Amino acid sequence: MTAFITACVAAGIALFGEMNVSRVKGRLSDMGGTPWEGFGQSEKYRTELKNMYEQLCILGVCELANMDENGKYTGNKYVQSDLLYYFDFNEYRYKKTGEGIVPYSDIFDYYVSYTVPEEMADEVLTDDETTAEEERVERTVTHFVTNISEDIINDKMTEQERINALTSNKYGYIMRSGDVISSKYVSSGVMDNYSYQVAEKNGKLRNVNESYPDNYLPLGGWYSDNYGRHVFSFCNDSPIKFYEYPENTEEGFTARREWVDIESNTAEGSGIYYSTLPICDMPDYKATAGDTEGLTVFVAPRDGYFMDMMRDYDELFDEWYNTRKITVSCGILALVLIAYLIAGAVVRGLAGEHESSFADKLPFELYIGAWLLILLGTAVIGHMYWGMVYSADERAEETAYWYLTYGAIFAVMTGIAVHSIIHGIKLISLRKFGSSFLLPKLMGKLSERYRSTTLYETRRNRPAGSGLMWRSVRSLGAFLAAVLMLPSSLYGNKDALQIAAVVICVAASVYFIYSQIRAVFLARDLTKLDRRITALNRNTPFEVEISPLSELSRPSDMLKNISDTVSDAVEEQIKSERMKIELVANVSHDLKTPLTSIISYIDLLKKTELDDEAMGYVQILDKKSQKLKGIVADVFSLAKATSGIDVNMEELDFVRLFNQSLADADDKIKGSGRTLKINVTEDTAPVMGDGNKLYRVLQNIIDNALKYSLEGSRIFLELKSDGGNIVFTAKNISSYPIDFTADEITERFVRGDKSRTDGGSGLGLSIAKSFTEACGGGFEIELDGDMFKAIMTMPIINKEKNEEKETIE
Repeated sequence: MTAFITACVAAGIALFGEMNVSRVKGRLSDMGGTPWEGFGQSEKYRTELKNMYEQLCILGVCELANMDENGKYTGNKYVQSDLLYYFDFNEYRYKKTGEGIVPYSDIFDYYVSYTVPEEMADEVLTDDETTAEEERVERTVTHFVTNISEDIINDKMTEQERINALTSNKYGYIMRSGDVISSKYVSSGVMDNYSYQVAEKNGKLRNVNESYPDNYLPLGGWYSDNYGRHVFSFCNDSPIKFYEYPENTEEGFTARREWVDIESNTAEGSGIYYSTLPICDMPDYKATAGDTEGLTVFVAPRDGYFMDMMRDYDELFDEWYNTRKITVSCGILALVLIAYLIAGAVVRGLAGEHESSFADKLPFELYIGAWLLILLGTAVIGHMYWGMVYSADERAEETAYWYLTYGAIFAVMTGIAVHSIIHGIKLISLRKFGSSFLLPKLMGKLSERYRSTTLYETRRNRPAGSGLMWRSVRSLGAFLAAVLMLPSSLYGNKDALQIAAVVICVAASVYFIYSQIRAVFLARDLTKLDRRITALNRNTPFEVEISPLSELSRPSDMLKNISDTVSDAVEEQIKSERMKIELVANVSHDLKTPLTSIISYIDLLKKTELDDEAMGYVQILDKKSQKLKGIVADVFSLAKATSGIDVNMEELDFVRLFNQSLADADDKIKGSGRTLKINVTEDTAPVMGDGNKLYRVLQNIIDNALKYSLEGSRIFLELKSDGGNIVFTAKNISSYPIDFTADEITERFVRGDKSRTDGGSGLGLSIAKSFTEACGGGFEIELDGDMFKAIMTMPIINKEKNEEKETIE
């Protein structure tokens, strides 16, 4: 517990210290430089210097140049109004007195004056002995504004005396006198550029690119035009425009246009087109260069300014360094203790030494919510902190109080976070992490209640395609609504319409995202459904279930029911076939014993001397018993082949087996009166099968053709290769009308000529089909009129591929 509390307190102190460090670092950054690189070279100081120079230059040519002898402004009032607006807009500090506008600066000592040209001061002569030239010199008037002490300069001094006093009392100054910049600073040698426009004598504008040392200032300039615009360029990034006419007048509207649409005829004279020109390129445009000859601007840092900066910097740097040491130490201590607590939790979990507590009864969602609150609180603290950093007084007691409050809050949040991690490790080690969540249990109960409602049954029984179609339509509508409302929500007038647009846009976007997430889950369920169909096709088990809330739940259940029904039917069919096979096999086996006895007694009777009539009966009995013996043997063989037993697979040459079958049937062929046409295209055809079974198949096919073909007709036997199979085909013309189908003739105990009472048992072709399929081949019958065709197919063994496979293995 001690380590836990210490870690929380250390984390709070670390945050408190880091906030103070950031605040001090921001103050150091605001100073714009360091003692080593010089505050005068900092970007902040350079910006302040340019802003001060800009204010003074514009004030001189716009305000001081338009004053009469009594210091009263006689210029355009709208230009003066724009001047004050510009100062306010840029937050330049000034005060308006009876003597005019006086800028305020706590960084610079300044002096700005404007000497009215002699021609403007010319008045009626009162002294007949004074020449006109002497009168103009005597009547020259200079107006100035300064924040420098009257002990240095005052209105009793001449302009030149004031300039001499300024340059002798100040060292680090920059002064503009007319169109000349001077300074006691040594040029830095690094040149900077300033671009602006000036008016030519012909009334047109010319671009000027002025180069100057970056520790000096550019001259700049200004001009006015016949549209009533006054354009100033004194260090400012873009030209500053003041207007002689108010904006709500036609002249003011015209002056404030930067581009003008020009109506012109097309080259063919068939219509009118419009072109756009800058206002300065208009034919009637005329600019007049602004006078800066009488302008004097003096700017110098205030006495002790850099020394004060140095002292403040040292104090802040010491505060930053000491606070940083404490912050780093507490941060490291907090991390070490937190790692120690987590490691201890892991060790106790591995050892199974966790003790039960009240926290075990709390759902883990509370800890997740606590983490979210921690993240939210961190963001709020950061936002409020930076707001305080940029406030007016960062060193106020209120700021320190809030920093302490934030540190305490962060200590509590650290405690909650560490406890949640330790509790999570405990749950994982006890294998109770999953069961600690309340939301899945609650969702499960709600899902059960929902599945018991009529709404669920209605939606579940609805065709899946219909639901998917309407959801796609709604998703597309939400997307279009979001797209259409986006411009209004971003660029509206912050009225009720914009609020409604924002709400609609957000709601539509949320629904569109929701529908896309549902589409992802639907794709997953479709994959499951496809796998279930594949499993059903392959007759393999498939245990993955689709959620009852999915649109595909009903089709999945229906498919599962079909699969179960088919499986039960197939199993029942297999069971029935097996029982039939066992019955036939048992009956055949039971018939063998009495049939053997019957045949034995008939053999004894044949050896006994009987009269001719009795011997004839014995011959009939012998013939029928032998036929019955063959039927029983065929039935028994068929039963064993169908059940998959008594099949000895081996490699054999099908061509050689065919030739042997023909040789063995030679006597039957000669005695049948039929002509055989034999076509064998292969020399050898290795296959896998039971030699005795395949021999019986060939024998049955040949016997069937000899027995049931038309008297004197020809029988065609063909053996050829087709792809990867060896195909044996027997064709003959039936001696009787064919009134059966190909499937019927291969069934057991079915004969083509039902009128005949002698001959086969109706098992020949059935045995041929069963034996062929048991050996991995195929057997089929094709009928075309009275044409009877038996086709036997066996796969050929590819020895080259087998040898290559063995080599690779």
